[in-house]
Amino acid sequence: MKNSLKFGLYVATALSILIGGCKKKPKDDLRPIANCETTYQGYYGDAPATNESVTASYQDGQIKSLNYSSAIINYEYAANVVTLSYAGSVLYRIETSDNLARKIIDLKSQLEERMSYDGNRNLIKIETYFNNALSDTKTLTYANGNLITLTQTFTDSPNAKRVTNYTYSSEIASKVDVENRHLLFQIADLYIPSFLIGNNSRNILTGSHYNNTSGDFRSDITTDYTYSKNSAGVINKIIENTHTVTVSNGIKTQDEQLKQTILVNTNCN
Repeated sequence: MKNSLKFGLYVATALSILIGGCKKKPKDDLRPIANCETTYQGYYGDAPATNESVTASYQDGQIKSLNYSSAIINYEYAANVVTLSYAGSVLYRIETSDNLARKIIDLKSQLEERMSYDGNRNLIKIETYFNNALSDTKTLTYANGNLITLTQTFTDSPNAKRVTNYTYSSEIASKVDVENRHLLFQIADLYIPSFLIGNNSRNILTGSHYNNTSGDFRSDITTDYTYSKNSAGVINKIIENTHTVTVSNGIKTQDEQLKQTILVNTNCN
């Protein structure tokens, strides 16, 4: 249940599992979109799009499935619980209250995440437990209705820290934009429906800076996002330019730039 920022990692994470805003929003605005679907297709550099794609399908305002070329994850909703299954086997259980995800349990391991919120329904803490022992904590801070900083610390490695800072444009994100951001560049766990993690950032994401430090090791990943829209004003292409610099014991071991393009085809609104 680790976060990833890249479409390729997003696909690989799911397949490996299968095979092996600050103001309080009204409750009737929690579910983002109705009956529709969105397909994502990604490629690196300037190469043509690959045949690998992911389709998110929605029914009655809830995500119902993630459809990969070789697998389907299905969502089932009941009172205060959401289950995710593959081929009839339940993989995850999400426990909810007051339309907020409180806990996600990986039923194939001893891993679970516990979520905490402030009085304005902002997700402010994600604690990860393994075998009922706290392994790491993510703390989230907000400004002007947007998530600004996510800080991750580790119980067994007090000198290690991962900090991500986010920047946004002045453009207000639509419900479809919010859903795209959640599935492609997820902050909380990929598998938690976006309407169950409280307030989503109100503006369009334009960049992030990820800093990972531990002793003499440091890694910085700077990412810029640019968007193209179709004639209806809906985003249909996202370009992600990433620059990674890693230094270990005073020696630069990585200096890499990567371009990724994500094509978005949706009938959601």
